Amino acid sequence: MEPVPSLDLGLLHSLPSLALRARSVMDGYLTGLHRSPKKGFSVEFADYRAYQPGDDLRRVDWRLYGRTDRLYLKEFEQETQLRVFLVLDTSASMAYASRPGVWLRKIDFARTLLAALGLLALRQGDAFGMATIGDDLGEFLGPKASQSHWRSLVGRMDALQCGGPTGLAKGLQALAELLPRRSLVIIASDFYEESEALNAALRRLRFDRHELIGLHVLDPVEVTLGEDWSGTFVDAETGERRAVDTAAVRRGYLERFQRFMEGTQAEFLNQAGDYALQRTDGNPVAALGTYLARRERIH
Repeated sequence: MEPVPSLDLGLLHSLPSLALRARSVMDGYLTGLHRSPKKGFSVEFADYRAYQPGDDLRRVDWRLYGRTDRLYLKEFEQETQLRVFLVLDTSASMAYASRPGVWLRKIDFARTLLAALGLLALRQGDAFGMATIGDDLGEFLGPKASQSHWRSLVGRMDALQCGGPTGLAKGLQALAELLPRRSLVIIASDFYEESEALNAALRRLRFDRHELIGLHVLDPVEVTLGEDWSGTFVDAETGERRAVDTAAVRRGYLERFQRFMEGTQAEFLNQAGDYALQRTDGNPVAALGTYLARRERIH
């Protein structure tokens, strides 16, 4: 396995736009590879598929029809490209950053990851789209593979604001109604959602034959609850306030939070998906490797 290339998180934080941050992550990943991940893109014959009403009859293989008495269309590599959907959680909890100015907010880290993945998908010749989920499905951008489409996606992501309670499971169920067949769905979220509801949504996506990657985006304080963080904690989604002595509650909190992370990972693995913990003080480059590994298994 290739070592994960390093990335200057201070520099990443200082970059003035999402596009620049995404390109920085992409460049950091490619710098660490011994060879380019691009495999090229051809329009050679790939497979047949059954005719559907509305298809162009000029693409029917009439010789095959003569042998089988059934209508089939030729598909080419360009038509069987992977469709990637980048799903961003925009609920209020994603606005958190324990050290503003040092680490990115979870929402900024997540959209940097997704924008970089969109750029990598473009490099691979894959079509990519976007969906946002707050308390329900929000923005939806269909899949294309072009520089202008990536710029449009980045512009939409950059303009997003966090707010409201999470409705991730509800939004994923709604997204399932819109996705084209056999898509790769990459979800960047803190996954503060009821486990049963989230699992049901992931099962629905998998039943529809979509591939899944969960990018679990968390602030380091959420994961470690350092003892110097005692004080009044405010729930970003409900506004509830609670005084906490972290030294007194830290052990129990860490046990419960570890179970939460393991449970989220298990939900993705149970659906034959991939899971990657992404701490905002960590290296976002590794997520691009997760995408390429899943892409290789699909193809």
